[in-house]
Amino acid sequence: MKRLLIALFVLAVLAPAIALADWPQARHDAQHTSVADSALKPPLAVDWQTNIGGKAISSPIVYNGTLFAGNGDGKEVYALDAASGRQLWKFTTGGSVESTPAAANGSVVVCSYDGYVYRLDASSGRQLWKYYAKSGIYSSPLIYDNKVFVGTDDGSFYALNLDSGLIAWSLPKATQSSPAADNGKVFVGTYDGTFYALDAESGHEVWSYDTKDSIHSSPLIHNNTVYVATRNGMLYAFDTISGSIRWTYDLGYNTDATPSINLATETLYIGTYGGRIFALDATNGSLRWVSDFYGPIYQSVAVSGCLYGATQDGKLFALDGANGSGLWTYSLKSGAFASPAVDGGRLYMATLGGDIVAFKESADTPTTPPSSTSEQASTPFLEPIICAAAILLTANLCRRNR
Repeated sequence: MKRLLIALFVLAVLAPAIALADWPQARHDAQHTSVADSALKPPLAVDWQTNIGGKAISSPIVYNGTLFAGNGDGKEVYALDAASGRQLWKFTTGGSVESTPAAANGSVVVCSYDGYVYRLDASSGRQLWKYYAKSGIYSSPLIYDNKVFVGTDDGSFYALNLDSGLIAWSLPKATQSSPAADNGKVFVGTYDGTFYALDAESGHEVWSYDTKDSIHSSPLIHNNTVYVATRNGMLYAFDTISGSIRWTYDLGYNTDATPSINLATETLYIGTYGGRIFALDATNGSLRWVSDFYGPIYQSVAVSGCLYGATQDGKLFALDGANGSGLWTYSLKSGAFASPAVDGGRLYMATLGGDIVAFKESADTPTTPPSSTSEQASTPFLEPIICAAAILLTANLCRRNR
């Protein structure tokens, strides 16, 4: 009995720590790995679905059993029960919410195109503070080192104190790229093509590099290397300490997507407007495989045993991370700009039709598309047309992959 009581006590102590695993901000963590804490095996089936009444452009996050999602048509952020989809609360801002929220310390940070950064109580939606950034915000906030890092559409990049909302420092550069951080440095790309490594505490520039092209993609950090793509499809790998280039790779297609990584195999994955996923060796940039054509991809893929991704025209898919072969597909009711989130045995997806959809593992037979090729992808006749249409749609919606 004594041992049982001790075991129960230990579980009670560990329960909050276990719950904190979650998917609490864009691309799971401060390094933007997009790696889930557990594997989810396809095929998947819909567990629940909730409509929030407007375009869900930003990606969902999950924190302490609550899913948070923004409304790109309205001005709200919604808190839903992650197990059932039941609405817990909603908070109305002064503008559209198109960036992915971030959660920590019992709170959720939401950015709006009204120019404000809001910190809300995660349980009730009560406003704790707000900060006026003077410009619309598409960049997804990053919570790191008790600060909120976020860029504005035509103003500055900010570091705010998480507890008080007071400004710690700013960089006068416009950005839609969402920052990543590691080892005391925060990394972000700008409209003018400059990629920065900044001291997270002071904001002082550690190093920078002019890519000569606009950066909408967000960085990924792994093993003292930071990876980022320019809009014209050039993928860079920088040494995080010196800023020296380790390698580059030309994807051959425009991209706003952020790379993901398989930590065990040291493989990078990134999607393009050209509708393909590229798998590269993270250490030297060599090509491992290229997936078949799926449709324009703005999102990051989630790494959860296999790869889960979505296309702008609404195809949700699973790929084998080792060779890119198709494992499963599902047709959403509308298109998607959001990246999937994986937590607690579920995959969560947001759509342009306003649906927040939760999937769980299923015993059904998977739908398998054709196998991939390991060769550099060619561009069929239809691909430039689809890519051009996708670029126009992106410009009209004035948004970036979240």
